[in-house]
Amino acid sequence: MPIPSDVIVPDLLRRRLDGPGPAAIGVLGTLLIGWGSCHPEFAHGPDGWPSPLVNAIGLALPLPANRFAIVAGVLLLVAAWWLLRPADRDDGPASGAPRTSPRRRTLVAMALWSLPLLLVPPVLSADAVLYADLGWIVNQGQNPYLVGLTGAGGPYAPHVDPLWAGSGVAYPPLALLTDALVVKVAGFASYGGIVAMRLPALAALAVIAWVLPRLARDLGVDADRALWWGLANPLVMLHFVGGAHNDALMVAVALVGVWLAVRRPGWLWSLLIAPAVIGVAMAFKQQAGLAALACAGLPVAAQLARSSLPARLWLLGRRSAVAVLVAGVVFAGVTMASGLGFGWTRWLSLMGKAGTAAPFSLLSQAGELLIGATGGDPSWWLAAVGTVSTLTLLGVLGWVLVRFADRPLAAVAWGSLAVSVLGQSMHPWYIPWSVGLLALLPLTRRQFGWATGFVVAFAVWNAVQTVVWHSVP
Repeated sequence: MPIPSDVIVPDLLRRRLDGPGPAAIGVLGTLLIGWGSCHPEFAHGPDGWPSPLVNAIGLALPLPANRFAIVAGVLLLVAAWWLLRPADRDDGPASGAPRTSPRRRTLVAMALWSLPLLLVPPVLSADAVLYADLGWIVNQGQNPYLVGLTGAGGPYAPHVDPLWAGSGVAYPPLALLTDALVVKVAGFASYGGIVAMRLPALAALAVIAWVLPRLARDLGVDADRALWWGLANPLVMLHFVGGAHNDALMVAVALVGVWLAVRRPGWLWSLLIAPAVIGVAMAFKQQAGLAALACAGLPVAAQLARSSLPARLWLLGRRSAVAVLVAGVVFAGVTMASGLGFGWTRWLSLMGKAGTAAPFSLLSQAGELLIGATGGDPSWWLAAVGTVSTLTLLGVLGWVLVRFADRPLAAVAWGSLAVSVLGQSMHPWYIPWSVGLLALLPLTRRQFGWATGFVVAFAVWNAVQTVVWHSVP
């Protein structure tokens, strides 16, 4: 008698593996991703990547095999991650070798998955090339906010995506100073400087691997599951390790700030020192600012939970005002001390220039195409969608802060996800910040399922979208 499909599918979803299986599957996946990414079609230089060896390796996978390799590799990495998950009471018995420490299994698997990605070109995004060019500009004593990408020439300018050439960036100053340090350490090597942009991301992942389980334990959450779900997930592997995105530094520093507030709940740490750390995180990426609310609210979470809504909002509001002020002052201080200033504010609208799957971004792109096809000027449409997007985001953030005023970390987690989804752009490297925070919450089974599905779907969609976009003449 055949087994019904509705029994088979849940059994497959519940299955997990001990032993070397997930590590081996993931390594095969990242090997395919790295190999496919070596193809010159993903480079913007006139002769492909600035390394004949890398170009030769990439051309060994002819078109379109390299594209299929990337998508297949992402699917294998997703499968490996799911099979690696720590056991819970709903999992059936695992197959394979005797069970080892879940945390050790996760970290070893991550290290092995990372190996094929360390020396290949940036994966699924060429932003690391932009970072290298920004670092070169700073090392020439110039301000990237003023001269724009490629404005100082140098070894990286020919490899910058033409879409961004001449434009400034919205990255805050500490990110640019980090870029400058990395390319200087790399000796301004054309290919080595680009690959070296993974060094800050790898250092950030080491910090996250240290702080995330500690935060989970302090908050009463399964530390092994938090590490697996919040750090080892495919978006982190693909876009922090593979793509070398500077969001990794922001996440690491912000989590340390939240941890300090939890470990030292007195006013000195939770309202001054921890928010100051958040201010430093903001100097890497501004999205860290919401974490100041967690620093303010977590030390008084029990009091918030037993208070009425007006008293809860008053307590969280006044503490958050202090924390936000401290974070803002530190952010401004770091910005001024950098010598680069607040020029990044001129380029905030540039975030929506690259089309993404953000709902309002899709709406603005569709309208722009239709209006442009009829010979009209779409500027009014783009402005209108931008206004609606901003108002919607502010309304949702307000609702989240009120809804989760008794759970400040949940407010920051869901609020940061709202910023990514409802903002001008929803790049996959924005999402690990929210997932890292959600990993510290006691999610319901339904919330966990939807969030996991979102991570998997976004990782796979981004791979498909990237290879399809590059296949368009």
